[in-house]
Amino acid sequence: MPPVEKSAERTLNALGYTEAELSVAIVDDAQMRELNRKYRGVDSTTDVLSFSMTEGEFGDVCPELLGDVVISAPTARILAEEYSCPLSTVLDLLLVHGILHLVGHDHGREEEETERMFETTVELMKLLGHSEETFSWYLRTDSEE
Repeated sequence: MPPVEKSAERTLNALGYTEAELSVAIVDDAQMRELNRKYRGVDSTTDVLSFSMTEGEFGDVCPELLGDVVISAPTARILAEEYSCPLSTVLDLLLVHGILHLVGHDHGREEEETERMFETTVELMKLLGHSEETFSWYLRTDSEE
């Protein structure tokens, strides 16, 4: 099983989504920029996007299908270099972040929800074998956006 798939399965299981499915796409910055522009109206690349299948008019048709997590490989590599941490840590971090959005977490709404999302991120990353010191930079930079 590929590492990203294994991390996704462990994350979903830890969150209680043992029967859930999702897709994970790792793309280049041009593809990510196009997705970000098309679906969010932001004409730049980003590190991770989530597309929920459980929201909207037909969100209850297949509740075990959570949606899609899209990760930019070049941006992940840049983050790993910039913060001197393993690329595998950044990929797991972006995957966890995307999955948390799919299951309803939102760091942009209220401070309490942001804190809960960050606490859950830390728990899940530790479960995946990462020490908080290797990704604490992400929690700081993400909360400032």
